[in-house]
Amino acid sequence: MSSDQIGHPLIEPVCYLSMLTLTVANIFTDKIPIHLSICVYSLAIIIIGSYRSLREMIGQMKKVHINGQKSEGIETLSNKDALQFPLFAGATLLFLYLLIKFFGKESVNYFVLAYIALGSTTGIKALIQSFTGTMFDKIDEGKIINIKNSYIELEVSLLDLICFALSIVSVIIYSVSKSWVYNNAIAILFCIHALQLIFLGNFKTGGLLLVLLFFYDIFFVFGTDVMLTVAKNIDAPIKLQFPKDMSVTPPQYSILGLGDIVIPGIFMSMCLRFDFLKTLDKHRLSELIESERKGTTENNKFVGYLIAKANAAPKSYFIAVIIGYLVAILTTVVIMIIFDHGQPALLYLVPGCLISVAALAIYNDDKNIVWNHSEEPYLSNEKKDN
Repeated sequence: MSSDQIGHPLIEPVCYLSMLTLTVANIFTDKIPIHLSICVYSLAIIIIGSYRSLREMIGQMKKVHINGQKSEGIETLSNKDALQFPLFAGATLLFLYLLIKFFGKESVNYFVLAYIALGSTTGIKALIQSFTGTMFDKIDEGKIINIKNSYIELEVSLLDLICFALSIVSVIIYSVSKSWVYNNAIAILFCIHALQLIFLGNFKTGGLLLVLLFFYDIFFVFGTDVMLTVAKNIDAPIKLQFPKDMSVTPPQYSILGLGDIVIPGIFMSMCLRFDFLKTLDKHRLSELIESERKGTTENNKFVGYLIAKANAAPKSYFIAVIIGYLVAILTTVVIMIIFDHGQPALLYLVPGCLISVAALAIYNDDKNIVWNHSEEPYLSNEKKDN
């Protein structure tokens, strides 16, 4: 393992290889068990995204505590955001449903694809930077468009424009090919990017968001036909597709909404970061920050300490929540097959995630630590009592 490697070097390659293997198998046969595909894809995406979120946190900690800059790039949700999220999600869902009913699915698909072309720009940029490091930093620093006033703040670099062009090309390819393989590739990119950059900040916000979306999912699946109508009629990479019957026209697919990966996934990625933060010696951390700022210690010793702790930390809460998610997603698929009806996956995933973390916290006598945990002190250079 290299000195700057976080996690085992084979974690991400194995996750990508497992999804690629199943994709190739599904190309040649539609007999692959749906529960196998759903479990492998969802867990692989969550594991990759969680470890990337951990790397992102360490990068942000260096930026804040050593470079004296503000934390940028990540989106930390507040309790207010958690309360508003189901309302905005429900409004968007109803809006798409009404568009489908009154204007047909084709017009809605064009609207969604245009939105994805714009929104995928940041995902493509993050993907490029994850493979190239600082290679394109110079063309990203110079801003071609720089508008800042009380109404709008817009900064666009040459790299942003290149990524936007690549995003448009990718959407055009998708529209022409209608390939489920390409659909899944774009969806996977979106999920990993979201898991890397969306932080819940603490377990209170995470629990609130999951509980609210638990009821949201039940209402829109069992209470109305809104969610299933939107999911089945929108032809865009907002879901993972798995071949169900390729002998008919059009081919039939089983689907998994991206929300069933991203929503539990951002909670699960927080569990991995919690495992890491629990191991940090705050006194040692303060010493390294002071000495590196003053130049009295070896450069990057602060980051080296964080990486060593991230690799040595027991991943107990992350493993526990993975087990909870796995049991829940298998339960979802089994019930879906038995009743031959789409299921609100969060009905099972939310209890699976919350109960697994709560049970381990009680077993480890970590109840107060988990309840009072906050990532904010690590992502802010403001002096606060911890």
